[in-house]
Amino acid sequence: MAVIHPKLSLTPRDVFKLFNDAPFGLTSFGRQVRNDLDAFSLAIHTGLVDISIAPTCSCGNLNETWSEKRNAENSYQGFQWECGKTVRGYRCRQTISITSGTFFNDVRFSWIKVWDLCLNWFFQTPVINAGNQVGCGKDAAMDWYSFCREVCYDVVFQMDMCIGGGLHVEIDETHLFKRKYNRGRQLAAEHVWVFGGICRESKEAFVQVVPNRSGNTLWPIIQHRVHPVNHRYHFVDPNNPNVHTNTIERTWGLLKGTVHGSMNNERLEMYLGEFIYRRHFFKAITNTDKQASGRYFEVFLQHVREMYPGTQNGGM
Repeated sequence: MAVIHPKLSLTPRDVFKLFNDAPFGLTSFGRQVRNDLDAFSLAIHTGLVDISIAPTCSCGNLNETWSEKRNAENSYQGFQWECGKTVRGYRCRQTISITSGTFFNDVRFSWIKVWDLCLNWFFQTPVINAGNQVGCGKDAAMDWYSFCREVCYDVVFQMDMCIGGGLHVEIDETHLFKRKYNRGRQLAAEHVWVFGGICRESKEAFVQVVPNRSGNTLWPIIQHRVHPVNHRYHFVDPNNPNVHTNTIERTWGLLKGTVHGSMNNERLEMYLGEFIYRRHFFKAITNTDKQASGRYFEVFLQHVREMYPGTQNGGM
């Protein structure tokens, strides 16, 4: 069987210019990525779909042959690896999709919509507006926003961040909302508290949901999350204007503007993970940084690749 290589409409240079030429935004992205072939090419050049290494078949042979499922709705998604090993006169012919184990695995609609939704999430477009703009509906938009948050949460969870180290750290707790639920015929409410800290100089931060605000709950978190330096027990000192919690209180304001709507524990943790991720990886210091935000989006794509590496190193 002849090897079939997918056709690409974008070059590596096109992708480099897309992310590095200011300004980077929804408009400039739309001018460059205009159809599904462009979207597929972008997935290849950013490494979200890796066609450089063939996966290994369960029979032990390397899948070096391309084939294309002609009946696939999107022919670019239909490309697959096929085993060509012959055993006792029979060809193996086991197949695996090139998107298996990737961020694009089992995508049910146009790839360009996936890119557009991820970009809208990156620029914090309200999810309903994003669904309307992309033309996919609210539910699909919410799903892809959730996928992006899962990447953020996974990265932050693995970081296990510890802040401070000779710098000023402000810590505080805040009440996010009351979670209502039915208990028999009575409507009850559960208070949701989060505890967090921020390094005044580096802006590194952590937040986590806590069951209560007792010393037995908060002190172990401080010991784990803040480098063991001079821990102050009283952060607001009327005689010292440098000892305050202004920075963490501003952070709570930003967090409360992000976390809203109906929340269960898992969804709340995802939002908190996204909040910390954005502070750590998307922080823009100057106007130039804001104009060149394409490199921040590239950082996110790098983390997507790490979370969804594909099946090149696994079996079929």
